Amino acid sequence: MYFPKVLEAIKLKKESRILDVGCALGYFLRLCDDIGCDTYGLDISEYAISHAKKQTKAKLYIHDVNKGLPMFPNDMFDLVILFDIIEHLDSPLLSLRHIRRALKIGGKLIITTPNLNAIDRILRRILRKEETWYGFADYTHVNLFTPLSLRFLVVRAGFETVESETPFHALPQKLRARYLIHFISEVNAMRCPKILKIWSEYSNNLLRIYG
Repeated sequence: MYFPKVLEAIKLKKESRILDVGCALGYFLRLCDDIGCDTYGLDISEYAISHAKKQTKAKLYIHDVNKGLPMFPNDMFDLVILFDIIEHLDSPLLSLRHIRRALKIGGKLIITTPNLNAIDRILRRILRKEETWYGFADYTHVNLFTPLSLRFLVVRAGFETVESETPFHALPQKLRARYLIHFISEVNAMRCPKILKIWSEYSNNLLRIYG
């Protein structure tokens, strides 16, 4: 799971106030609890929230972010997380603006979502099996993004894009080990030449963006 990698990347401080939108069973919030953060979560699923209560100390809400965040005042959170949620939202722009209101000045937003530029999708298209790509196969997905379109969206919602990356690869492990480990280290360190940055737009199934 990529939750520990996210925590390592953002270097959360104790007592940071965090909102997990679409918190599911609360596993990420539990990791944040262990750090000493002030945690909040919401999910549309009553089942998910009932189980999350067993995992985390967070204040939890059964709520749809498409309807805004009326329970939270302005400038409340240091960090808001949307792990694989934005592709399900009816109005991503409006939802992001609600989130922007609830974030403190200097607060951070992290989004993960399927990458429409993924090599996996492109290869399946060549094989005439594009509909089996998981971004298309999940009928609850109503919006899909490329790295460029997601950066455009978050900027329109009032954020500044700090970092955008495609952290997971669709290629087999042996091929990744042989050809891509050096590339990944270069991308993560932000030292890579432009050609590798372009390649990264197409190399992974998942897109992650820091606002």
